[in-house]
Amino acid sequence: MASKKKGVIVLKKNNKLKVTYSHRNSEMRLVGKRTVKWIRSAGVDAISDYYDKVIMVKEEEPMTEEQKETYKKYIPEQLWPEIENMTWQEALAWTKDAVSPLKDFYPYMVDYSGFVGAWANRWRYIIDLDNNQFIVVRAGLEMLLFDSCDTYPPEYDWMGKVAHTEIGRFPLDNIPEDWIEQCDKYWKSLMIIAVDYSHNKEAMDSEHVQEMGVNGYNPADSDWEKIKFYYGQNSYNKMITDM
Repeated sequence: MASKKKGVIVLKKNNKLKVTYSHRNSEMRLVGKRTVKWIRSAGVDAISDYYDKVIMVKEEEPMTEEQKETYKKYIPEQLWPEIENMTWQEALAWTKDAVSPLKDFYPYMVDYSGFVGAWANRWRYIIDLDNNQFIVVRAGLEMLLFDSCDTYPPEYDWMGKVAHTEIGRFPLDNIPEDWIEQCDKYWKSLMIIAVDYSHNKEAMDSEHVQEMGVNGYNPADSDWEKIKFYYGQNSYNKMITDM
């Protein structure tokens, strides 16, 4: 239960992304389940309104006094005295439940759009307000590792070569009770294929897209059309034949 699995919760509207970070427990039965519970309780209209109002901040920006005071309830109480000198990155790493600020419609969101395609990202939960869909994606490290570790063996020299895959897509206003089971069933039906850049046009484009970033932050990542360029959208049920 205490596994450290990084992920993201993505709000998509007008083809633009607002992304929050989940430092741990991002698998479907933890952060995924909490995200679905939030969607059901808040409702699509309220989440859409939140998207419009939430203020995005960069992780390298210092926390204001107001942000320190209002955010501390999301980190362990024993760390409250430390928040005075805490960075946003540290605060997010100590966040007990990444969904709690969303449930509270917390007015600030640290922009993690650039992490959507990162290798260390293991899960994406996309709330697609344009198309009324909830999309579940296994990504990056999650494609190869299934235990609680957050690193990969050096012999896995597959950085940026493994395609993410969508394992579930459901109506936002009617997510089935067995959505996890459906995602698991679909995932187990797939054949995993390592996708080398030299055999995949979209994956090759990834290098160019990521070079546009500055200190790991790429403003272009907030564009829905861009995220496909990280690992490609190829099906795991067929060989790569696009080049």
